[in-house]
Amino acid sequence: MSISMNSERTPVSTDVYRYPFTPYPTGWYLLTESASLAPGDVMPLRYFGRDFVLFRTAGGKPVLLDAHCPHIGAHLGYGGTVEGEGIRCPFHSWRFDSSGRVDDIPYKTTPGLPDAGMACWPVEEVSGLVLVHFSEVGTAPSWHVPERSEWGAPGWVGYETRSWNVRVHVQDLTENIPDTTHFVSVHGLRAIPEAKVTIDDHVYRQVMGDDTYALRHNVYGLGLAWLDVDAPLKYRFLVASTPIDEQYVDMRLLFLIHEGDGATELSAKGRSIIELISKNTSLDVVIWGHKVYRDRPPLVAGDGPIGVMRKWARQFYETASAPS
Repeated sequence: MSISMNSERTPVSTDVYRYPFTPYPTGWYLLTESASLAPGDVMPLRYFGRDFVLFRTAGGKPVLLDAHCPHIGAHLGYGGTVEGEGIRCPFHSWRFDSSGRVDDIPYKTTPGLPDAGMACWPVEEVSGLVLVHFSEVGTAPSWHVPERSEWGAPGWVGYETRSWNVRVHVQDLTENIPDTTHFVSVHGLRAIPEAKVTIDDHVYRQVMGDDTYALRHNVYGLGLAWLDVDAPLKYRFLVASTPIDEQYVDMRLLFLIHEGDGATELSAKGRSIIELISKNTSLDVVIWGHKVYRDRPPLVAGDGPIGVMRKWARQFYETASAPS
């Protein structure tokens, strides 16, 4: 179940870009849940400041192409139809295969086909999620997001989804994890939690908490952060942040709750956990929508491993300067 937590974007006084680096770091990002894209479905999307068409072929393959037909420019996400392993344009019925190349023009009267097509983007399905690898310079994926064993396993219920459109950069969203101090000042924890960090190439791992409550983070690039909790209730949730344009990010929380063997619905306790986390996230959303980015903040002891996170994040910026 998906619920949007805000129907309007956070009000701001200016749309001036606030960051010293590109708005679109390289990496894997969420497009949609697999369940929302059946064979034959066509979905218009706008991410990374550009228009896309996402569709699932008759054989079940998800495909993401640049949206506009190279012929006369129609958007294939509005009226385009899946045919076999390709998609037909709604305007002049040109068909494009799953690589984005034209493979049929029904009315042509001469042999051969024009050298025409649309960019095709790397897409993978992982644990019930359709992901895209985005690189402004066309770099192929050098790593992949692992499957989650909880997805589809007996006793696990979800995804239950909450979403926001936030005026923020994915870098700020990711930095929320090592910013341990704000868990006291914003979210009301009694004491600043200790954070233990390990870096594994493209994965930032952090454990925060004590013997009674531990929150484990596994962050894959700047778009996907899994958080695992085992007590008092066992649950997992993904913070998925996909840039819409230079100003806004589509941020979603996708929850998996362990409700016990045979369970198919959320319990009252499970729902209360989701609502508490969503409420706390809404407090961050207000701050994110109005803050600026400090490239060289005067960090002090107790601020948490923000500097460690920033150093790790530099690897995802290919086209402009990275955070300091």
